[in-house]
Amino acid sequence: MGLYEICKGIFIPIISIFYKVEVIGKEHVPMDEPLIFASNHKNNLDPMLIGSLMPRKVSYMAKKELFKIKIVGYFLKNINVFPVDRSKTDISTIKTALKILKSNGALGIFPEGTRMKQEGLGKAKAGTSMLAIRGKAKVCPVSIIATYKLFSKITIYIDEPISFDSYYGQKLNSKDYEGLSQQVLDIIGENIKKYTE
Repeated sequence: MGLYEICKGIFIPIISIFYKVEVIGKEHVPMDEPLIFASNHKNNLDPMLIGSLMPRKVSYMAKKELFKIKIVGYFLKNINVFPVDRSKTDISTIKTALKILKSNGALGIFPEGTRMKQEGLGKAKAGTSMLAIRGKAKVCPVSIIATYKLFSKITIYIDEPISFDSYYGQKLNSKDYEGLSQQVLDIIGENIKKYTE
């Protein structure tokens, strides 16, 4: 058993003490093909929730500064986290993400690019659809519906996977990718609205 599985086995019982967690839509998740879990991001618990509660092992990006602390970097690498430079486009990060997808792995991505502290959702960055198209991966929109108040409910809704296969081989610019990523974020927003009304 690897460190990923050990952490998952520890995290799920602990989070269940403090929140009532419900995951809906696991049946929508393709199990043996390249996949991106794209979710909204309001709290530092979000990556751990997705990493622990999805029916597949999920790889995540984290800011490169965290990896400068040796013990933290070692831990992150062993739970499928790899570094990203948020100040610029990092070719090595893109290559790592595509390598994961091309080996039928699953990536966790926040389409907004970072944690949103304000109400509502932000604007989608290009990355989600760019990686999906270049990595020939489907995208599962994942809506995290939570206030994160202690002992409150956290609902995680996994929608049906989206395919961008009609765009494979096309020459797209950053605006095109942003527009396609926004479509994913809009679905996430619609499901948040549905479960909070």
